[in-house]
Amino acid sequence: MLEADTDAAPYEEMGPSLLTRQPATAPDKLPKPETDWSTIYQHLESRMSALRTWRYSFWSHWAILAEFFIPRRYHWVITANKYNKGKPINDNIIDGVGTLAVNVCSSGLWTGLTSPSRPWFKMDVALPWITLDADGSAWLEDTQQRIYTVLAQSNFYKTMAQAFQDVTVFGTAPVICYEDFEDVVRFYLPCAGEYFLGVGSRLDVDTLYREFVLTVLQIVEMFKLENCPPEVQKMWETGGGSLEQEFVVACAIEPNFAISKKGKGKEQDQATVVPGIFTYREVYWVKGNKCERPLSKRGFNDKPFMALRWSEVSNDPYGRSPCMDALGDNKQVQMETRRKAEFIEKGVRPPMGANPELKNEPSSIIPGMITYMSTDGGKKGFWPLFEVNFGWLAPIVADIEKVSARINSALFVDLFMAISRMEGVQPRNELELTKRDLERLQQLGPIINSAENELSTMIRRVLGIMTRRKMLKPMPKSLQGVPLKIDYTSIMKMAQRSAESVSMKDFFSTAGVLSSAAKAASVPDPIRTVNLDKALAHYGDLVNFPTDCLFTPKEVESHDQARAQAKQQAQIPGMAAAGVNAAKTLSETQVPGGNALNALLTGQTGQQ
Repeated sequence: MLEADTDAAPYEEMGPSLLTRQPATAPDKLPKPETDWSTIYQHLESRMSALRTWRYSFWSHWAILAEFFIPRRYHWVITANKYNKGKPINDNIIDGVGTLAVNVCSSGLWTGLTSPSRPWFKMDVALPWITLDADGSAWLEDTQQRIYTVLAQSNFYKTMAQAFQDVTVFGTAPVICYEDFEDVVRFYLPCAGEYFLGVGSRLDVDTLYREFVLTVLQIVEMFKLENCPPEVQKMWETGGGSLEQEFVVACAIEPNFAISKKGKGKEQDQATVVPGIFTYREVYWVKGNKCERPLSKRGFNDKPFMALRWSEVSNDPYGRSPCMDALGDNKQVQMETRRKAEFIEKGVRPPMGANPELKNEPSSIIPGMITYMSTDGGKKGFWPLFEVNFGWLAPIVADIEKVSARINSALFVDLFMAISRMEGVQPRNELELTKRDLERLQQLGPIINSAENELSTMIRRVLGIMTRRKMLKPMPKSLQGVPLKIDYTSIMKMAQRSAESVSMKDFFSTAGVLSSAAKAASVPDPIRTVNLDKALAHYGDLVNFPTDCLFTPKEVESHDQARAQAKQQAQIPGMAAAGVNAAKTLSETQVPGGNALNALLTGQTGQQ
């Protein structure tokens, strides 16, 4: 559940509508200074400095990864008022094979794990022995659809598309989820170089510090003028170009543990950030500015962020990525592509030699131009210093293709482009195709499981926000007190389900043929050994058939009883007609002493 006892943070309402409500000048009566802010500020700045030290080796490695893959998603140093943000940043990328492979890999993960065009998660009960009734199933499906609607109307899918690109290159991508006045929820993704992470004893990321740049106008729009430090308020009052001046804003999200005041150890001498009922706390402040209060602070009962990591090592908070494996090959392909271009350039525009008398004369190797020179005595006046052997070009191109193939393999391009780039013997049927895809997808098992665990945190966060805002139907009694879980339909599970559904279709087809053969041979029908109701229900679950289009077991039982009664009632008129015909026949049959009907009724046969 979302925090229920803390005031809403100013940024939940940020936008033009909040900005228009801000006064032109700072209020005369400023908010009361925070009593413990000096201690809290010292703790925040000190811990950020320590996290920066631990991050250094990853940070320097990210710089190299960004240089050769996606330089636009990395900040070396967070500094305000840099006016070179639009300068070229990818001059070291000569061959785009690495960047293109990153796009394929990240897009494949995005569509496979959080596709906006298909259901990718399903809500269910966590206890398998609990059978849902109709009300429980309907509530779960309705809640699931409402979550899908909220995510689709927010920036979730756009953010996740970028997050999967970050985790492919840098191995890590933290995503923050805030409650939002306009969109219900809104997601924020710091880029590499902006964030610092920390893990707890469970080795899950539970701490997120970050620093980023905002203009004066953005700070006022996000935190309200009354909460801004004096420097920002003064620039706001000045207006004009001052509104575009930047400050470095820092944020800390961490478990709500106690902070002792300097030189104190007793409980009453602890600095309080938010009440102790909250599991997590969050503080925003202007970095390096020792004012009397933070920009914003609040508490959370649930972790308000997730941290995608490709693979994890020991207690490192940052993940490893496939681009780290492909970095050496990408460096090589950049160098070889550069040398290949030089090789061709020297062939078509070779360095030239000339006689000394041409030193001050016009000369050119441009097509259509003329260079005048003396050739007396058969001497050369203008000649290439060396001639390129283009026979060496083919081996260079072949090696570049070989190295590019290794980059594509490291980034699973052959997996995500399996059908369009399929080589060798082609699959003969759907079952072979799905099994081949499943074999490839086994390589993605670690990142899929890791991503699903983190996405569960995010979905539960969204569910808590929607519950707080009363956007869900009342929970039925059958689900109250029952733990819920989130099942994912990832690309791997889709392949597994597809393989199983294809096998079931083959089984159904074979069973139908054998059933027809058994009936023709007048032998017991083998299909009697199959529970057709359960088989059909399981097949419907594999292909994600909507459960609201199926009757519940109670409804099926009721329908069966109704059909049995109707059949029985339909048989009664037939039985009555048969009885009438039998009576008529007996009445027309003559026996000694009368007819047969009279003899049956009276017990007299006419014999003495």
